[in-house]
Amino acid sequence: MNIFISMSKLLNEIQKIRGIINEGETETYLNKIKDILIFNDVMTPSIESNLNSITLIGDEKIIDYELMERGLKKVLLFKGDKEKNVNTYFSKILNSLKSRERGMYNVEPESDDYSFEPQEPSIIPKKVYRKELYGLQVELLKLEEWLMENNKTVIIVFEGRDSAGKGSTILKFTENMNPRGYKVIAMGVPTPEERQNWWQRYESQIEKGKINLFDRSWYNRGLIEPVMGYGSDEEYQQFMDGVEEFESSLVKDGDFLFKLWFSIDKETQAKRFEMRQNSKLKYWKYSPNDSKMQDLWDRFTEFKDKLFDKTSTLNHPWVVLDAIDKKVSGLNAIRYILQNIPYEGKNTELLDREYPEALTVLRPEN
Repeated sequence: MNIFISMSKLLNEIQKIRGIINEGETETYLNKIKDILIFNDVMTPSIESNLNSITLIGDEKIIDYELMERGLKKVLLFKGDKEKNVNTYFSKILNSLKSRERGMYNVEPESDDYSFEPQEPSIIPKKVYRKELYGLQVELLKLEEWLMENNKTVIIVFEGRDSAGKGSTILKFTENMNPRGYKVIAMGVPTPEERQNWWQRYESQIEKGKINLFDRSWYNRGLIEPVMGYGSDEEYQQFMDGVEEFESSLVKDGDFLFKLWFSIDKETQAKRFEMRQNSKLKYWKYSPNDSKMQDLWDRFTEFKDKLFDKTSTLNHPWVVLDAIDKKVSGLNAIRYILQNIPYEGKNTELLDREYPEALTVLRPEN
């Protein structure tokens, strides 16, 4: 039996109901993945075996092959041994799928009549998502207590294009946390004095012994300002030259800094802008600048790539989260933070259930 055809029949029916991809696209994406591997001369027996194992698991677990294809393209951009990088990528996905809960993939409503956040299709059913999020939020409380007891600080930078899901992910972090153990920092337009003291503007907001979540950050100067024409070339260059030293100074006492980038495509951004405009609760989030971001998409990409090149360092790499599926990116974001802090009582089994096809760490050696 052709495993690609049998699997695609099952997935097409389920995904057609859940609105994930259209009928017939599963096999198309599988063929795209194979073509990409062949084109890059990395379709080795080991990689082919891993891919076949993944597709076999697909008879029982839902797999988003479009997501897997996007992740593969990112992995192939890494420097170094492409075959090794791809093998590691598929191995991580395979191990993740073995422990990933299948859930009840029936016709399940994705939202109530009155939803506070517009619902989008997800590879994760609601019941499985809430179960996983519950466990991760329990871990966040353990982390909070450990930080307060040890006077350690966590700084998390949430960056990405408008509508990529930064704010909703911050809500996933803080939904059940102790308010005394975290601080959300979302700053407005800087004053002339703050423009002259850029690093101090942000450092002054950080509170010791807490989880500090920056909804946009000092990276405005390296991205939003040059894209929109708000800053000078001199300010931009000073920022790029000084950001590594600034970030090292933030963690000189053994604290923790994480930089999360939420990645979406242009079509998804346009759909989310439309959803914002039509939402009676979210319309205020849509601004004139949002429409400009569609027009400036390529310019934004240019400065984003420069930013990754210069500021993704060995100690503070950018963590790119595929955020087209907000449930996946939200769970991945929380898991990544928890995985990389040595707090006490960590539930490692829970933290190992990640979605590696939707997360890329841009370390310099790659």
